Amino acid sequence: MSVPKFRLPKSFRRKSKAEIALHIFVSFIFFLVAASYVYVLLWAVVAGAKTHTEIVINPFSLPKEWHWRNYLDVFTLLEVNGKNFWDMLFNSIYFSVGAVGLQQIVTMSFAYCCTKYKFPGNELPYVIILIMITLPLYGTGGASYRIYKALGMVDSYTHILCALSGFSMNFLYYRACFKNMSWSYAEAAMMDGADDFVIYSKVMMPMAKPIFGALFLTGWLGTWNNYESALVYLPNIPTLPVGIYQFNTEMIYRARLDILFAACVIISIPAIVLFVAFNKVITTNVSLGGIKG
Repeated sequence: MSVPKFRLPKSFRRKSKAEIALHIFVSFIFFLVAASYVYVLLWAVVAGAKTHTEIVINPFSLPKEWHWRNYLDVFTLLEVNGKNFWDMLFNSIYFSVGAVGLQQIVTMSFAYCCTKYKFPGNELPYVIILIMITLPLYGTGGASYRIYKALGMVDSYTHILCALSGFSMNFLYYRACFKNMSWSYAEAAMMDGADDFVIYSKVMMPMAKPIFGALFLTGWLGTWNNYESALVYLPNIPTLPVGIYQFNTEMIYRARLDILFAACVIISIPAIVLFVAFNKVITTNVSLGGIKG
């Protein structure tokens, strides 16, 4: 009986030994990085089911008794500035979904107009954004705070209106997307009597949904976990990351590290679920089908 020979995958057969070795080495490094993240998450899950004393004395051991009740206590014990867990959850959803959604819609519309319509200065935003990326401006936080304060957008739910700006890195992605999108679809819609708004909303926007979804998810993940901006601009409207940050600073007076780690695990669940569900949208290249020009 002959033993079947081991054969490399087709993707490896075309590569040299040096390329294969490099590929294996890079894959191993990425595996170690991914394993470190998984380990930290699992450690936090275990720590959230221990007592505060067990975490302090032996943080890396398994609990003698699993206290899953700690995860339920988060909903009642996590409180900041008179706001409980559910208030902060609402604030997190409102500002993350609302601000990122508005920013993506405005940026996509702005990029569409500058890409598909020719008018004096239509390339100027592209140049300005490149300059902003190449030469980042520091020290504008104070001026921005004064402007938002004068407009009544500090400690207010209207703060999401600050996201209404098309000058961001995402403009470049949308610009590239619309540049590669054939105008033949719009011409066909024009023959059926569609105006500019209908062409954009019914023809172009649906074709740009893949890139919109990918940028929205990455933007949401960053905003959901961000506590610095919320701590500065929304001190009395805390989000969940702000709540955990404040709870962490209060550990001097509260001996409840178990609740702290349980809360960290709970607020990471939405981000993990969305990433697992849409990781292909985020990590793979977006290919747009259509008529070749």
